Amino acid sequence: MVRPPHDLIERLSEDLRPVKPLSAGRLLGLALVFAAVTLIWVVSLYGMRPELSDPERALAQARFALLKPLLWGWAGLSALHAANALSRPEGRCHWSDLAPLPVILLSHGLALWWEVSHAGWEAATAGGFGGAALCGLTIILSAWVAMRLVTPLWLSRTASSQPRLLRLCAALGFAGLAAAAYALHCPMDQPLYTLCVYLPAIGMILLIES
Repeated sequence: MVRPPHDLIERLSEDLRPVKPLSAGRLLGLALVFAAVTLIWVVSLYGMRPELSDPERALAQARFALLKPLLWGWAGLSALHAANALSRPEGRCHWSDLAPLPVILLSHGLALWWEVSHAGWEAATAGGFGGAALCGLTIILSAWVAMRLVTPLWLSRTASSQPRLLRLCAALGFAGLAAAAYALHCPMDQPLYTLCVYLPAIGMILLIES
């Protein structure tokens, strides 16, 4: 005797239990823990940049010493906000959540153009690329480890209609937070350095996670 389809479906699904989705607050908590661990790693191994280790100098020379970490932190948290929105079937990624990365790219591109047009290419490259490998490896390794940890804790509890975009937004979020932590150590404020070191490192982790 052939069972009716609906009876068969009920028998197959009777042991299923709904998976409780991870809340946005818990995702933010994971992100903050990750940022704190990365910051401790950077500060303990590499040290803070001179302007930030001296409070008086930090107040007097805080333009890029604080602006750069804030920019990358904004980019990271905005991308994680997009990932949280995408975690639901009806979720959509709003353009404003991904706006920080184009803003960083455009602002540094314009700053580089201004510097080259007024002071020449030699001035734009005068700072060199000291610590480029360390910067890139810190961002890539930190974000990669974070994605390995967050996948079973958070990504497995999502029901996204765009899982690939969700994963890329999560990777961008953790890479941005790692860049913010490293920026508290990095004294290289030249636009060319950001364009040639920070952005390629973030692009690499996105390629790995795509």
